[in-house]
Amino acid sequence: MIHLKETIPCLEIVLVRGSSIINRPILDVRKPLPKLNACGILLAGGKSSRMKRNKAFLELGGQPLVERSLEVLKAVFSEVLISSNNPELYERYGVPVFQDESYDRGPLEGLYQGLKAATYDVVFFVACDMPFLREDLVRFLAEWTPEYDIVVPRLHSGLHPLHAFYHKRCLPSIKNNLDAGRLKIIDFYPTCSVRFVEESELQAFSDLSTIFCNVNTPEEWSKILRR
Repeated sequence: MIHLKETIPCLEIVLVRGSSIINRPILDVRKPLPKLNACGILLAGGKSSRMKRNKAFLELGGQPLVERSLEVLKAVFSEVLISSNNPELYERYGVPVFQDESYDRGPLEGLYQGLKAATYDVVFFVACDMPFLREDLVRFLAEWTPEYDIVVPRLHSGLHPLHAFYHKRCLPSIKNNLDAGRLKIIDFYPTCSVRFVEESELQAFSDLSTIFCNVNTPEEWSKILRR
C-alpha cells in the first residue's frame, strides 16, 4: 500500500473520504521521492491524423513531449513502458516498447496490451500528447489504487481515462469489450470498481485545465506554444 506521508513528505493535508484537500501539496525537492511499486506507460500509438505529424515528437521548450513525459514517469514508477506500433522511433530512450496485437482498436487495445506487458499489477497510463504531466498529481492519484480497479480524474470538462490508473483485474472486462467491438474506454468501467477523483478534490493543484490539456490539432498546439 502506498502511504501519502511517504510519497509526498512535504504535504500537510487533512484527507477524509468524500472531503476536499485543504492545503497545497509541495514536493520535497531536496531528494528524489521513492518510486512506486507500479508501472507507468506512455501511450504513443495514436495515428496523429489531425496533427499530421507524430505528436510524441512535438517540441516544447526545446524538448520533445515524449521526453517530458518519460522524465516524470521514470521519477515516479519502478517500471516504465511505451506503447507504440513503431518501436524503432523510441529505441534511443532505453525504455521497453510493446505493440498492439490487433490494429485499429484504438487506445483500449493499448490498455489491454499494457496491462499484460506490465510486471506490476497497478499501471498508470498517460497519452503522449499531454505536455504538462505532473509528478505530484500522479502520486496523489496513486493513493486510491489499493482500494479500486480504476482511479480516474473527473473534471467539470469530463473524464480523463488516459491519465489514470488501472489494475490487472480489469483485463477480463477489457478483453470482453474488445471482442465485442466496444472500443470506448469508459464502456468497461461499470464492470470494475472505479474511484472518480473529482475536480473539487484536486483544487490543491493549480491550473487543472493546463495539466489535463492534450493536443490534437495544429491550432491547439499553437495555443500551447503561446502560453
